[in-house]
Amino acid sequence: MSTIVVGVDGSPQGDAALTWALREARSLAASGAAAPPVRAVLAWDLSWMDGPEGVWAAATARDTLAARKAEEQQRVAAIAHRVLRREGGEPTEIEAVEVSGPIVTALLEEADGAAMLVIGRRGLGRLGRLLLGSVSAGIVRQAHLPVTVVPAETGHHDAPESPDPTPGRARVVVGVDGSPASRTALQHAAEVAARLGAELHAVMCWQITTMGLLPDAQGWVPPEDAYQKHVAGTLSTTLAASGLGGREDVVAIVEHAPAARGLLAHAAGAERLVVGSRGLGGFDRLLLGSVSSQVLEHAPCPVTVVRT
Repeated sequence: MSTIVVGVDGSPQGDAALTWALREARSLAASGAAAPPVRAVLAWDLSWMDGPEGVWAAATARDTLAARKAEEQQRVAAIAHRVLRREGGEPTEIEAVEVSGPIVTALLEEADGAAMLVIGRRGLGRLGRLLLGSVSAGIVRQAHLPVTVVPAETGHHDAPESPDPTPGRARVVVGVDGSPASRTALQHAAEVAARLGAELHAVMCWQITTMGLLPDAQGWVPPEDAYQKHVAGTLSTTLAASGLGGREDVVAIVEHAPAARGLLAHAAGAERLVVGSRGLGGFDRLLLGSVSSQVLEHAPCPVTVVRT
């Protein structure tokens, strides 16, 4: 059975990621699916500061490594215990694992064959920071499986309030740009929304500066309404091709705005924001770089990056 692997380091962000993963596994079980086991992974990298002064003897090096492994295993077990005590549950729900090596490489190796890799937006200290930048960005870029980045405070955000067509109903937001990557993200988001009983908000953002000329425009710039209509048609076609056209629980949203700003606005109060790992030009790219980095850094809710 595929696992949900979680990078932890003892920080509040790491605890938030593990808590989210535990709830995700329980949600899958409640929906009738097989509950994936959750594996909390603490990755650490031994440095010269961990050893004795001078040149290591072989026996001393082995003893130092063994002591450090035991220390980190105790640490990750304590993290799992802390989350389970707060959330309730059996010790068997979380497997606590320590691994040594470069942080990004170690986490990706542990996640090989897993259903999802979950990390906090930020972390702390020598245990290999789980902060957006080095570790988190490296994981999102290199992973071959869905990666969810979890903020510690899902209720606090700087984005404007999102319009909610159905007040009180949970929402899952997905960024769409017509690319294969965004269609994969759309399918993933639809599955999540169905499981949570949530509305699916499919958001396509565009700007004239990135759209270029429309198919029927020859040497002239069409009015804004023409662009809006063209983008709405593309979104409608994409939804229909994914079997989501005309459904009452799917809200199609065309936003004349930079992609990051538009997605962040609609993610306010959402259960989750889903984006693809790569995208196309025209509808303001949803590729890992400027847009995805801004979304991952500032989203008020967990963000799942889905691979093609």
